[in-house]
Amino acid sequence: MARFFNKNNCVAGPHEEARRRREVRRYFDRADNNKDGKLTKEEWFRVLNSSGVPTTMEEVEEFFETMDRDFDGRLSFEEFMGEESTIEKLFKSMDKNGDGVVTKEEFNSICKNLSSDQVKMAFQKFDKTGDDKLDYREFCQMINKKQEEQGE
Repeated sequence: MARFFNKNNCVAGPHEEARRRREVRRYFDRADNNKDGKLTKEEWFRVLNSSGVPTTMEEVEEFFETMDRDFDGRLSFEEFMGEESTIEKLFKSMDKNGDGVVTKEEFNSICKNLSSDQVKMAFQKFDKTGDDKLDYREFCQMINKKQEEQGE
């Protein structure tokens, strides 16, 4: 969870931390013009500059490179706060042995509603290294593509 500090540079208490989180969330939601729950580079650029924080698009792109942990080009509130994203949690739950990759077997153990042919096709499409495993980036590309197809 993101840590907030009070004016004395001490870690804020839980109530103050919750209040600040709500306040940041309000600003985040206000910046999210299309209300999709994620900030685009353009939305972040616009809100910074309109708030009196002169920022270049290059600076925004650098910020996104650091914070966009699911590689979809947008920032969820969790990413914005430096917290674990939904995709990271899903990946960790599928990576049963914690080796940093998801095998077909691990994938099948979680996604019981998919046929082995569907899993095989997904791995053929997104396993760029051809090792029958999805690393985190490949996994994100697969999830992002699926969400894109569903219009999310």
